[in-house]
Amino acid sequence: MSLANGAATRAAWQAGCFNLRVRVCSESVCIMQIKLNRNHRFYAVRSAFTIIEAIVAMAIVGFMVIALYSGITSGFFSVRFARENLRATQIMVEKMEVIRLCTWDQVNSNGFIPTNFTAPYFPQGFTTNSYMSTLSQGLTYTGAISVTPVTALELNGGYNDDLRKITVSLSWTTQNVQRNRQISTYVSRYGIQNYLFN
Repeated sequence: MSLANGAATRAAWQAGCFNLRVRVCSESVCIMQIKLNRNHRFYAVRSAFTIIEAIVAMAIVGFMVIALYSGITSGFFSVRFARENLRATQIMVEKMEVIRLCTWDQVNSNGFIPTNFTAPYFPQGFTTNSYMSTLSQGLTYTGAISVTPVTALELNGGYNDDLRKITVSLSWTTQNVQRNRQISTYVSRYGIQNYLFN
């Protein structure tokens, strides 16, 4: 087995391949051709990231990290806001259920239904583990209850004198933003409370 002469070898090398030739019966027969990647062998050592590429890559990674953390923060805030809304709804429904049990005279008497109240985020005595028992009651909801006669603009009926509109309003502050919720219902002189107490 013999390789081609120096000039042919150099030319083949520059073309990126070797021809392996075997002399058989005074004839040269090409039995194998080997391709070499010149870029990998000669230029891999010199190739690297430029400073511009590195800066662009760092900027992309930075934007991705900022987007990730802002998404996580937004998710936690949404969950917190949903929990605060749910607790506000619980407080308002609780007040409404108590008022439904009041008689017509109690609803109309001054001072029987308190006009203002406060309620904590965590109910009194709420402890699920040792960590929760060390927490304070959380944020405080401030509420108001109003009992007003029903006007003809609200209901145009002959029974308006036998109805009262009860509105429960709540307000609280989350991250320096004032939040407000309200629920209203009507109480009748001949409502379900008559069947409960009479």
